[in-house]
Amino acid sequence: MALNAKWVPMKWPCGPLPIALLHKSKSGAPGLGQTLEAWLQPSTLEFLKGSPVNSLVIDWAAGGPEDSRQQRAVGPLLQAGRKLGISFVGRITVMENVARATAAARAAGLSAVILEQPQVQALDLPVILQFPRDQVEWRATSAIFSSTGNVWPGVKLKTMEGDTAIAGPTGVPWVNSNGWFSLLAREMAPGKVLWLDVDPPASVGASHPEEYCLAVADARVYASRWIISLDDEMRAAVLKRETRAMDAWTHMCETISFFESHSDWSAYKPMGVLAVISDFRGENAFMGGEVLNLLNRRQVQFLIMDRPRALSKPIKGLKAILWVDAASPNAPQHAHLLAFVRQGGLLIAATYWGPSRVKPYKYDWLFGYDVYGVDKGRIVVPEKGFQDPYEVARATHLLVGRRNDLVRLYNPATTNCYPSIDSERHKQLVQVLNYSTKPADYVTVWVNAGASSARLWSPVRQDSSVVKYVAASDGTDLDLPTFAVNCAVEFERLP
Repeated sequence: MALNAKWVPMKWPCGPLPIALLHKSKSGAPGLGQTLEAWLQPSTLEFLKGSPVNSLVIDWAAGGPEDSRQQRAVGPLLQAGRKLGISFVGRITVMENVARATAAARAAGLSAVILEQPQVQALDLPVILQFPRDQVEWRATSAIFSSTGNVWPGVKLKTMEGDTAIAGPTGVPWVNSNGWFSLLAREMAPGKVLWLDVDPPASVGASHPEEYCLAVADARVYASRWIISLDDEMRAAVLKRETRAMDAWTHMCETISFFESHSDWSAYKPMGVLAVISDFRGENAFMGGEVLNLLNRRQVQFLIMDRPRALSKPIKGLKAILWVDAASPNAPQHAHLLAFVRQGGLLIAATYWGPSRVKPYKYDWLFGYDVYGVDKGRIVVPEKGFQDPYEVARATHLLVGRRNDLVRLYNPATTNCYPSIDSERHKQLVQVLNYSTKPADYVTVWVNAGASSARLWSPVRQDSSVVKYVAASDGTDLDLPTFAVNCAVEFERLP
């Protein structure tokens, strides 16, 4: 038995264990206990028929007296689900007697368990390890691993606190996304699959189905998967087969199926002219991660490199490198970095470790930084090291500049994009996400390459359509039709 990278996971809260936890917390919507009891019934699985969901995450053990009652109660549900081709993953939140709980899960027919810590002893089932997002043990990640502490994707509407405006690298509105973390996971745990664990706010409900679709797309665009989770209102409404809830569920399934039918896109390589280098561990985890988050909000296209493995070969195709950590590069890395700068590259680092004879100068528009000219390139260093990720992202954005963009969005409003490429087939993909609940219109994508053909893909269509494109300054403009949540442009690059 092994973990299946093609599982489409969904939380299925039901039974005595979550009900007991609900009573202890004294929270939740009115009638939630009855909903949790109803979801235990095998008949509730009927609404999954024909959907792409094929894996359910259920509570299995939490170390209390309810564990045994929970495991007995879910038996009929497990039996009915297996007949429908559904796999079950049991969540174990206690570290005592893990082997016993896992053995019971195997005997009950579960396919895997979710644990919060690696285990020394061998277990009877495959394990999905789950970590807080800022504490991922990258070397210990399982073939499928999960993170908590993620954000609900969308626009943060609160822009004022009293007389003070809330602003940031993107200005207003502030967009929340997990895209940067999914990209980080691709680099730090190559070949493995990330499951993002985040529950919707209580305010979502069936009245905002696009938010569920966005949660799916915000993960899948960047090659991770969201563990589908319905809010309390939606859960109850689905049980009653309310029209609005079922329509929302249908739209969500269409979005999932869209990405399932384009699974090859996840093999396309990320594109960027800026490389962000850090070990993203320990004391470097926050600074490195938040810089990625803020650069993504600024629509800066970047590649991520794990510092211990970075720059083993001469640098090609990059315009700039951001060396986030205070630690200096090793000798081979140092040699490659200096060669990169001397050939015209830009290096931004927390401390200066270039040639000692070079004297710094200043840019009037870049306060607090020293600039060292080394042959054809520059090394830019803050006077007091990297202290604030906001300032690091801002300075990096200014230094790299828009002239080096691979992709730009015009009239972007609350949209963002992710470019990737299949170099062997000369195919480039630009996936565009709309983080607003309102449709995105009049959006134009510019790419820094000529195109011989271009097609538009969208969850609302079963096939692609030709998208209008025209030659523009140093590239190609592609006009997008109005879209609700996400779409993708795939085009053939001219040699």
